[in-house]
Parts: sequence; C-alpha cells; structure tokens
Amino acid sequence: MNLPPCKWAEACMPGDTPTNMACEIDEMADAVGRLSTQDAQAIMRETAERLQKLDPHGVITVGRGSSDHAATYLSYAIQLTLGLPVASIGPSMASVYGQSLRARGFATLAISQSGASQDIVQLAGSLGSQGARVIALTNSADSPLTRVADHVVDVRAGRELAVAATKSFLNSIVSGLWIIAMWARDKTLARALQDLPDAIRAAALDPAHDQIQEALIHADRAMVIARGPTLGIAQEFSLKLIETCRIHATPYSAAEVLHGPSALLTDGFPVVALGGGVGAGLDQAIEKMKEQAARLIVVPANTNTGHALVDPLVGLQPLYRVTEALSRSRNLDPDRPAYLKKETKTI
Repeated sequence: MNLPPCKWAEACMPGDTPTNMACEIDEMADAVGRLSTQDAQAIMRETAERLQKLDPHGVITVGRGSSDHAATYLSYAIQLTLGLPVASIGPSMASVYGQSLRARGFATLAISQSGASQDIVQLAGSLGSQGARVIALTNSADSPLTRVADHVVDVRAGRELAVAATKSFLNSIVSGLWIIAMWARDKTLARALQDLPDAIRAAALDPAHDQIQEALIHADRAMVIARGPTLGIAQEFSLKLIETCRIHATPYSAAEVLHGPSALLTDGFPVVALGGGVGAGLDQAIEKMKEQAARLIVVPANTNTGHALVDPLVGLQPLYRVTEALSRSRNLDPDRPAYLKKETKTI
C-alpha cells in the first residue's frame, strides 16, 4: 500500500482527487506543532498552574465518541503520571436523569471537538455548579461548552471537513498531555511532546498495515485489542472502521478479551493487536489468539519518542491512512459516511 502524503496525487487511486480525510491526516504533524507555539503554551501552563493550586481529589472526564476515546488515553496518563483516580461519567447523568453529583475538590476534563453537544455541556455545567474546576478541550473556542468552563484550551487542530475526526482527536490528546506534563513538572514528557511532530513525519507504514488492509478488505467484523493508554487508540481505530468502512469493529482491553470475548476469535476472525509497551499482558492475549486460529495482525509499538505516553501517538497517523485507503478500496466515501454528520448533538 505505502500511501504517500495526500499533497501528492499518488495518495489516491488513479484518477481520484485526494479526499478531505487523507489531507487532514497529512496535516496531523503540523496540527500538533501548533500546540508548541508561545500562546498555546501559555494557556496550557496557566491551566496546569491552577490545577496545581487546586490539588484535586481526582479527575472526572466527560466526552462522547472520539472525544471519549481521547479521554480514555488521558485517564491513563493522569493516573500514571499524577497518581490521581480518574472516572468517566456518562453525560446522561445530567441531561436525561437530572442528577447533580457532588464534585467539590475535583477537576473535570470535558472534551468535545465542536463544543456543541447538549449533554456534554449540561454535565460539564452541572459539575461546575457543584464545585468542580472545569477544563474544556475543544476545537471550537467559541461554543456552548466554553461558556460553562473555567479554563478553555483550544486544541488548534484547524478546520476538519471530513466527518470522521482525525487531527482533532490527536490534538485533544496532545493538549491534555501538555497540561499533564506542566502539572506534574515532567520535563521528559514535555520534551517528547515537543519532538512529536517530527516523530509523526518520520513514521512509516509497517508491513502489518498492509496486512490490516488485506485482512479487512472483505470483512464485516473485526476486533482491536490493546492495553494501557493504547486502549484509547484501539477504541478510536475501531470507530473509524465502523464509520468509514462499515466494519463491525469492537475494541477490547487485551486483558478483558480473555474474559469471554475470545470465544468468538477462532477460524480466521480478524484481530488487530496494537502494541503499546505493556509487556506480558498483551503477549498473553496474542498467544491465546494464535492458539484459537484467529487471523491476528500485530502492529508493533513505536518506542522512539523518549516517553511511553507519547510512543503510541506516533502510530496513529499510519492507522488513519490504512482506514482511509481501506474505505476507498471498499468503494465507500471516507469523507461522507452514510447517516453521519460532522457535528453530533445528543441529549
């Protein structure tokens, strides 16, 4: 496959013009770089300093879809770096059930690319009214979510035309990691984030990515497994396969998959295992899948950024490239998946 960046005509099939999704994938390194500018750093540093002073009991995350997958990634990062418990609260607790949760002494991380979904806004506002410090990570700096937040961090992904989020998902994670690095005074993490754009540009497709396309070209189902922060990537990759390729893809922790779901994974069932430096936990699941004759594709982890919380992010762009190419090879339009809109408003 070996797709070059979409600014070259060869990025698409002969006679095609580059899709918006392909071009937005190509912009990911530049988008991440915008979070290293002086004004972006100042906003994130101020947020981190306020969190240092607050010294919260824990962190509540609020999000849906890709934003919730970014929250999964950041929840691991917060727990591993700061030793704080993190819980994801369903937005319906406020929007449907009308329940107010006692949140004094907590920080709330509300993630929404559009900042317009009613349920996200309602829960973030409710938690704020109950004493939580609300931080909004959004790609829309003037949105309803920003009006209920104490701190607004523009993730600076830039405009996305494709329905499926790509660079805004990555920038939501990276902006959160920058805040964590400043909050924890973790210079190693900050250095790795500073170098991330170059690491993304240098990332190449692994032979495993060709295997993914081969395994899924005619598939109607798949499973994606990972552990630790990389679970957020597995969730996101699964959603993209559903959105753009119409493949019923299910993400699982490599530990959880052994508690029942592995019963399905026999006789060539496609399983994509995303490496992420978790050692024996992932290895155990991989060996189990081999024994059961699943069609296993192992995507090795990048280990070149200098920080384990940044390594998995380098592999995101190649996965997105595979998804976009796979969608086209299945005669689908990755820019405009059926029945979906760019901005999803839920209650």
